[in-house]
Amino acid sequence: MRASKLYLHTLREVPSEIEKISEKLLIRGSMMRKVSGTYAYLPLGYRVIEKMKRIFRGILEREGLQEFSILVSADEKAYISLVKKDLKSYKELPFGFYQERTGKSDEDKKGSILFDMMTFDQDKEGLEKHFQHMHTIFEEMFKICGLHMKKVLDIHNNEEIISGKFTIVSDEGKEEIAICKSCGYKAVKKRAMCSIDLPNEEEEKPLEDVYTPNVKTIEQLNEFLELEEAKLIKCLLLKGENKFIAAFVRGDRGLNSAKLETALNIEPMTLSFAEGEEVERITSAKTGFAGPIGLNDVILVVDREVTMMKNAVAGANKTDYHIKNVNYGRDFKADVIEDIITIKEGDKCPKCNEPIEIKKGIDLGKLRKLNTNGSENLGVTYIDEKGKEKNVFMGSYSLDVTKTLSAIINEHHDDNGILWPFSIAPFHVIISIVNKKKEEQVALGEKIYKELLDKNIEVLLDDRDERAGAKFKDADLIGIPIRIVVGKKAGEEIVEYKLRSGEEKIEISYEKAISNVIKEVGIK
Repeated sequence: MRASKLYLHTLREVPSEIEKISEKLLIRGSMMRKVSGTYAYLPLGYRVIEKMKRIFRGILEREGLQEFSILVSADEKAYISLVKKDLKSYKELPFGFYQERTGKSDEDKKGSILFDMMTFDQDKEGLEKHFQHMHTIFEEMFKICGLHMKKVLDIHNNEEIISGKFTIVSDEGKEEIAICKSCGYKAVKKRAMCSIDLPNEEEEKPLEDVYTPNVKTIEQLNEFLELEEAKLIKCLLLKGENKFIAAFVRGDRGLNSAKLETALNIEPMTLSFAEGEEVERITSAKTGFAGPIGLNDVILVVDREVTMMKNAVAGANKTDYHIKNVNYGRDFKADVIEDIITIKEGDKCPKCNEPIEIKKGIDLGKLRKLNTNGSENLGVTYIDEKGKEKNVFMGSYSLDVTKTLSAIINEHHDDNGILWPFSIAPFHVIISIVNKKKEEQVALGEKIYKELLDKNIEVLLDDRDERAGAKFKDADLIGIPIRIVVGKKAGEEIVEYKLRSGEEKIEISYEKAISNVIKEVGIK
């Protein structure tokens, strides 16, 4: 490709409202433009995207997943509906589909290029095998593109992980991740577990009613009794379908609704907080005085930390009263004991007890088992070898190409622009002719260009009638891995050779430059 024929419009500055590093560099490097609230990939950026897609397709096809396309935007139900009509026998299983589609990003609501995949298996063992193998496939994809990703745990179902994410740590992300630097534990914050302290040996004291007029919040109670929040028990009353739930956590903790739903084995987003009238009916008290003792006709879910507390303070289920010296086991018992708190910075890692850090991250891929116990009939069945109808076990997976591109740029750039990995660079080599008016420079540039093309090397020849400084600046912004500069020593067939990722420039013969290019491209 000749730069004189390329749609190439680099920018020295970008609009101030563009904050993300990846977007700034793509726009400055003439790879992307903002159009009508979304983004358009220009020819250079499109080449990168297409290379990534070819990598992903090649791996998926190698692993036996078959590509298909639904002409309108579709979700898992469309895949399920398609297979439901055709699948008959166990002999057809296992298999998998994938499709490329455009959709909305969860984080910024702009357009994204996505790969959706689904797998279909006879049993739970097959689903688990596919689920674990898809982790390996995702890791391979990211590694080839220059990212070294690790999976992040998402949903815990007792001992089993039923979904996961691939997340890269980045200040540009909105997903919060709990990370332990000591042992490598990673989990999304809303699902992350944390270790708890051993029960203290404080002697249990008798219960004591305390008059607390108009003290309804943990903060007010903390100030009124002059106790630290860790000595208080917080009660949150929620309602699901045909049942009320009382969740109890330590006063300095927040309730994690996602963990609570998992503990109760109910569908996500189906719980809501009880209304004032409902709270009064359940507790026989005004809102703000609910507690675990004497609470009836509700499911009591108690966080593990609460069971370790000694002589705590809780609501008395009586307006304007709390109870001191509440102890689990002696004074109340739970229907469910589970980790239902939201982890925070400094909490102990569930694996090694070292402090947890909370970082921001960008989700690049998601993996989920749709049914793990066979009882969730998603409508797809098959006839087994004994003639019995059985449910198909399905997995759903997605990979965000657009976010993956952003993550690659976040990891591979410097102050001058992008540093593309060879595998997805728009071109392997850029040849910069310093002075187009010098015939010997043009002739040598064209000679190198032709010889590299003949060896199937992807080359951009900067043959524009521009100043040398502008060409060099553009080469840095575009980020092509190898730069060959044809300048004053062209008559001696000497060129300047430089890797975009390095500082050193060397003068070598053009033959040696070609040899170096072949070596670099061949080993990447």
